[in-house]
Amino acid sequence: MENTIKQLDKPTVQYIRKRLQTVIEPLAKELGLAMDLGHCTFQASHCRFQLNVAVKDSDEKAMTEDAEAFKHHAKLFGFEPTDLGKAFVFQGQRYTICGFRPKSRKYPVIARSDNNSKDYKFACRSVLTALGKEAPAWL
Repeated sequence: MENTIKQLDKPTVQYIRKRLQTVIEPLAKELGLAMDLGHCTFQASHCRFQLNVAVKDSDEKAMTEDAEAFKHHAKLFGFEPTDLGKAFVFQGQRYTICGFRPKSRKYPVIARSDNNSKDYKFACRSVLTALGKEAPAWL
């Protein structure tokens, strides 16, 4: 086989990721799930990808662990469970709330940038203010 890979480097692992993603997408569609490749670690002889799989809610959005945590902890931190998926503007950029990490005390709110689709961490107070809500006194 001419295309046999003898050693792993960054471009090769990126190529493998791209190929795996093309296999995963049709399977996810067939099963009605959200699936994607997450974090990857590699060395010259091996690599390991994290496969993220989530069921979809009634709006066809993936119910990730972070999304479920947001719904669970929302009221305690001054949000409503329905704030999940809401957009807000912070420092001139638009973000969409996609989750919550309760163990992250300073920046537990996870929001996705509309500009580059990357996830960012925010303080509850910053997001509540951007949504026009009052933060609980203890925050």
